[in-house]
Amino acid sequence: MDVNLEEVTLMMVSMTPENNKKCLCGTCRTYLYNSLRSRVFCAFGKSEKPSQMKGCVCNSCPISIEYNLSGYYFCIKGAEE
Repeated sequence: MDVNLEEVTLMMVSMTPENNKKCLCGTCRTYLYNSLRSRVFCAFGKSEKPSQMKGCVCNSCPISIEYNLSGYYFCIKGAEE
């Protein structure tokens, strides 16, 4: 089956144990600098804690790649819709 990537609809990221293991949030400079606690912000949305941007690993995260996400700073900007 041939798939045109431009026609692929973005799937919503689901919170699963597998995605939790793949998540790179805990290695991110923004996550560490702001002492964030949650993970998988691409699924749950932004942190309730105000945060400063200090670098982002979202675009290199296996979850972003698997779900074809184009955003970044999900911990600050919220989940991709």
